[in-house]
Amino acid sequence: MARGITENDVFTACDALLLAGERPTIERVRQKIGRGSPNTVSPMLDAWFKGLGRRLQDPGAFTPAPDVPDPVHQAAQHFWEVAQTEARRDVNARITTGLADAGARVEDAMRSVAAAESVAAAAASRIEALEGEVAQARAALDAERLNHRGTATQLSGAEARCTALEIQAAQLQQAAVDERARADQAITAANGRGDGAERRAAMEIEGERMLRARVEKTAQVTAKKFETALREQITATEQMNAAEDRLTAFHVQVNQREQELQRTLKRREDQLHELETALTEAQLALSRASGQDVLVEQIVAKLTAASNDTDSERSSPRTSRKKKGVG
Repeated sequence: MARGITENDVFTACDALLLAGERPTIERVRQKIGRGSPNTVSPMLDAWFKGLGRRLQDPGAFTPAPDVPDPVHQAAQHFWEVAQTEARRDVNARITTGLADAGARVEDAMRSVAAAESVAAAAASRIEALEGEVAQARAALDAERLNHRGTATQLSGAEARCTALEIQAAQLQQAAVDERARADQAITAANGRGDGAERRAAMEIEGERMLRARVEKTAQVTAKKFETALREQITATEQMNAAEDRLTAFHVQVNQREQELQRTLKRREDQLHELETALTEAQLALSRASGQDVLVEQIVAKLTAASNDTDSERSSPRTSRKKKGVG
């Protein structure tokens, strides 16, 4: 039955690979040991990497045994220095890259915040303008409706006057008919009394003539009144027709204006809804940008602390420590 690998086996293989100038990986460690599954090697390799930084600070951590020949000792010393230099360069590069990325993210977040604030201000201004236009459109619509009601009242008054004129004309016409009937009756009566005395007849004839004259004069006056009433009726009818035409045209204009105002109101309400949506999205973007600012500040703080720790490690004196065995 094959023997399992230990942490010491993995650490020894990793040290050998590092001294040989190779990066320790799961497959290389397994090949170096000659056995072991990836699931077993992986956590031990992670533990070796966690302790590598501490061991790199110890100059004697990779020192070969005293009985190792000088060329091997010099090669090991060279690999240790190279590994230390590479580790420092990698740390510095990561810090520099992290700071640059953090600065870029801070600038992007600031630009996003400025853009979101600009969009929010523009949206608020457009909302105020649209609300004013909507109020004006509603006021104009109310005024049009009031004018429409006033015109309808005028038309009702004209119709009432026309009705009164028609009644008056009918009364005048009936009066003329009555006067003609009375005159005809008087003439018939006068003709029936033709056998009377000449003087009486002459007087009666003269009276009948005077009566006829009065009747004819009354008939003429009545006819003139009737003609005047008829002309007034015709004029009133023409005025009523013209008023009806104007009212019809006004109805058409009012309907067109009302439809146009309704469409304008609908467009303004749609634009208002779009601007409210844009304002909500801008506010959400602003809140997200604020959250990104906090995250970026935390990252910058961590990277700055890591940079300070690295600088302090460089400036602190190195102390020699004996190589510790790994169990």
